[in-house]
Amino acid sequence: MNILNLGYRSTNYYALDIKNGKLLIDCGWPGMFPEFLAVFKRKGVAPEEIRYILVTHFHMDHAGAVQELKERGAKLILMESQIGFPQAMADFLRPKNLGFTEISEGGNLLLKFSESREFLAGLGLSGEIIPTPGHSDDHVTLILDEGLAFTGDLPPRFLVTEKDHVTKESWDRIYRHKIIKIFPAHGNGQFNPEEA
Repeated sequence: MNILNLGYRSTNYYALDIKNGKLLIDCGWPGMFPEFLAVFKRKGVAPEEIRYILVTHFHMDHAGAVQELKERGAKLILMESQIGFPQAMADFLRPKNLGFTEISEGGNLLLKFSESREFLAGLGLSGEIIPTPGHSDDHVTLILDEGLAFTGDLPPRFLVTEKDHVTKESWDRIYRHKIIKIFPAHGNGQFNPEEA
């Protein structure tokens, strides 16, 4: 599995090879698309190679450049638990004048969790997308059958208190799979499950 980190400004964005292009997990800061494109260029990736975008959750450092990549041909995968969250993010960012381009409803692929395995197989990936609320209600995680989990901003397991049942259940859901590497959205990239 070729995994390329296109991260900048403290956030990791992972590009995975799929049939005829790449799947991007999380997508840039608002108003900083030229900086994002500079990372693409340094890593040898053309923005037009991004066929699909999966946003782990709709916060500005994870979905700030979605529309700019949609305008270059990418489709946003919008999971069933994320409906309405792009608009909520836009409502939050609009008065801040951060150069955010609102995410249009056109060109989005609405997907149920129960359909994710079949959809990913069509891209040449074996795995599924699961709901993992905790950091936010719309949070999702991509899990590949080879043992890779892309966990976005889900707090590391060792930081989750016993009272935080929602996040604890999300980690339990992740660990129903055999995980060998975790790819968080922040930090130095991948780590082993024992470190979570």
